[in-house]
Amino acid sequence: MKCPACFSEDSEKISAYTSKDYVFYKCAECEVMFAHPMKAGDRNWYEDSEWYSLPPHAPNSLKWYEKMFLERNIACKGERLINFGCGRSIFLKKVVELGYDVTAVDMNQKIVEFTKQKLGIEKVFACEISDFIKGYNGDKFDVALFFEVIEHLENPGEFMRSLKNILKDNGKIFLSVPNRERIMAHIGTWDLPPHHLTKWNKKSIEKFLSHSGYSEIKVVTAPLLADDVLRIMKIYFGTLYLENKIKKGFNNKLILFSYRVLLKFRIGFYKILALIGRLFIKNGHNIYAEAKAAGL
Repeated sequence: MKCPACFSEDSEKISAYTSKDYVFYKCAECEVMFAHPMKAGDRNWYEDSEWYSLPPHAPNSLKWYEKMFLERNIACKGERLINFGCGRSIFLKKVVELGYDVTAVDMNQKIVEFTKQKLGIEKVFACEISDFIKGYNGDKFDVALFFEVIEHLENPGEFMRSLKNILKDNGKIFLSVPNRERIMAHIGTWDLPPHHLTKWNKKSIEKFLSHSGYSEIKVVTAPLLADDVLRIMKIYFGTLYLENKIKKGFNNKLILFSYRVLLKFRIGFYKILALIGRLFIKNGHNIYAEAKAAGL
């Protein structure tokens, strides 16, 4: 079976990773695990998915990998940055504050509208990543961000190669993926096709980036975080119920106040459990990586 990441023909079936209509293989060359067939959900599938229903308010907190980027990058006034799969958060606002000239791409029209209207970012496009890259003829970018993206792609290897067409010489990339070596990685269907088509660990990301022609590769695994413990325990303290009420238009002061108080309690509770859990559990949920486009 041909690997969609490094194109090697040397792979073996992984019986532990199977789901309806899909079988997983592991590449002997780059060690990525990939589905067969490599067929992702379309735009309608994502917009209808419960995992991508928009919360009543954009979260004010940042993801671990977003914090990693902000902490490792100083002000870069005027540098051009492209963010694929921008999502709905305040992260891009922080990126703009660093001085970057931001362009964003997401196939969810609601997210595009949020990014334009709430974050004030004008250059936002609702389209497939591959279509944007093929049709782009503007100035090349200094930086490309794609957090939690490549596990969704049908052709991750082709994406990494085509990305160089819109990056400057020695342009930088920053990405994140779910860590297949996290605790209780088999829980839930969100990490299976047609949602996620590939599974990664630290070594496979390093090999993938190197094989794709990138250099100065740095890969970091997240520690156990509060959200990781929440995914395992799935105790929300009434916040999901109140969130659904708010989405349906029940926006009175009592419901909003209760939601905010319970959300803060939930966050604090799981942070404490995560700190204790780090004494026993090595790997968290995500892997963060950065590299430079080499050989341009």
